[in-house]
Amino acid sequence: MYGIVNIAIVSLRAEPTHRAELVTQMLFGEAYSIVEEAPGWLKVRTADCGYEGWMDRRLHNPLHEKDADDYLRADKYVVSDYLLFIQTFDTRITFPIYIGSSFPRPKDGILILGNSIFTVELPEEKPLAPVVGLSPKQAKLMRFAAAYLQAPYLWGGRSPAGIDCSGFAQIAFKSIGIALPRDASQQVLCGSTVDFVEESRPGDLAFFENENGDITHVGIVCGPRKIIHASAKVRIDTLDSTGIFCEEEKSYSHTLRIIKRMID
Repeated sequence: MYGIVNIAIVSLRAEPTHRAELVTQMLFGEAYSIVEEAPGWLKVRTADCGYEGWMDRRLHNPLHEKDADDYLRADKYVVSDYLLFIQTFDTRITFPIYIGSSFPRPKDGILILGNSIFTVELPEEKPLAPVVGLSPKQAKLMRFAAAYLQAPYLWGGRSPAGIDCSGFAQIAFKSIGIALPRDASQQVLCGSTVDFVEESRPGDLAFFENENGDITHVGIVCGPRKIIHASAKVRIDTLDSTGIFCEEEKSYSHTLRIIKRMID
């Protein structure tokens, strides 16, 4: 059984109760499969990265199995504005969806997601001005990531209303068509190693470790000695061979483990 998110956000929890830990969120247009059921709850696996968690059964929007493969293979439009307002086709209810949401391009303004139909007017797409020293992918990634500045930190979050470090990295790279795993400990296995901080470039991912050597944090290199990351809020701090130096606290907040290149 498959489903597809037809509201702004669906939260996934560690256990089938609203009191359980938030493990991640699915955004509008993201698909999932059902792996287990409990009274009032469904355990689902996200289609993009295979992450599992429990969702409220009342939020399930079925996607017929015969349509699932076509939907997963279809090219998607990724929302790059902070909010995009769409409307339900039958009840004419207008509601916002967040940056990072994705769906096939509407046909004549009509979008069908499983059992749900919407009217969608996409914003006019304007060519992005080139940025000196950056490839088009790097420039697009940097612009997209900057839209989250000041977004509050939320463990398990994946929206500008609340986002964690690995969710931020995952959504940012989704904007340029690169699918990353959900957690920093999984993301660090991707890409190629950058040997020195001085050799890093915008779009590289920097990973940080705790006292036990476990990967616990990730951020996106955004310039010479600069990193954008989610820590208390999405912010830009100083990066060097030691780690992240927070100018506000005048101290290091994270210890650097490795830098990985995700964009060729």
